[in-house]
Amino acid sequence: MMVYGNREDGCKGPTGILSAVFCLLLLLSFLSACGKGEKNSAAEKASDTVKVDTTALLVRQISNCVRLYTTEYQYHKIVTYSDEPRIAGNLGSANFSIPTRLGERKIAIPIDVSVKAYIDFASFSQANIERSDSGIVIVLPDPQIVVTASKIDHAAVRQYIDPLRSRFSDQEMMSFARQGEDSIVSHMDKAAILASAQTGAARILLPMLHRMGYTEHKATISFRHDLTPESLQKNITVQRLQ
Repeated sequence: MMVYGNREDGCKGPTGILSAVFCLLLLLSFLSACGKGEKNSAAEKASDTVKVDTTALLVRQISNCVRLYTTEYQYHKIVTYSDEPRIAGNLGSANFSIPTRLGERKIAIPIDVSVKAYIDFASFSQANIERSDSGIVIVLPDPQIVVTASKIDHAAVRQYIDPLRSRFSDQEMMSFARQGEDSIVSHMDKAAILASAQTGAARILLPMLHRMGYTEHKATISFRHDLTPESLQKNITVQRLQ
C-alpha cells in the first residue's frame, strides 16, 4: 500500500509543476502583448507630436527673419524741364502761338534712387505652410518695395536761363525731381522684382527645410497664385527726396 501511495504522490508532483509553468508563460505572454500595445500607442502619439512640433518650429524659425531684404536696385535718371509758357489758339483759319513771357528757362536735374524689395515675415503662420506626402510648400507673404534713398546731384544740375528770366527755385527743382522719382517707380520691372524676391527667399529658407529632412525636389517656395507684377504697385512705399 505504501508503494502504491508513493507512486500516486510522484505522479501528482510533476503535473502540478507543469501547470504552474504553463500559467506563468501565459501570463508573461499577456504582459508582453500589453507592453507592445502601449509602446505602439506611445510611438504613434510621439509621431503626431513630432509633426506638430516640426511645423511650429519651422514657423518660429521663419518668423525670426522678420524683414528679409531680397534685392536692391540703383537707378540714375536725368530729369529735364523746359519752361516757355505760351498761349495757343486760332483766329479764323489761322493758328497762333504767342509766348506769355520773354525768354525761356531749361533745366536738367540728375537724381539717384535706391529701391529695395523685402518680405515681411512678421505675420507668417502655419497657414503659409502646405504639407503633403509629396513634400512641402511655403507660400511667401507679398513682397514689399520701398524707395530707401533719393537724392539730387546738385553739383551736376545744369540750367539754361534767358537773361530776362529768373533762375529755378529750390522748390521747383524738388518738384521736378519728385516727378522723375515717380516715373522710376511706375516703370520699374516689377516682374523682375518678383523673381528676385522669390530667389532671395529660397536662398534663405531652403537650408532650413533641408535640415528638417526635405530635399530640394520636395520643397517649393512661391508666392500666392494670384499675385501679379501689376498688383505690386500698392506695395510700394516711397521715402521722398529731402
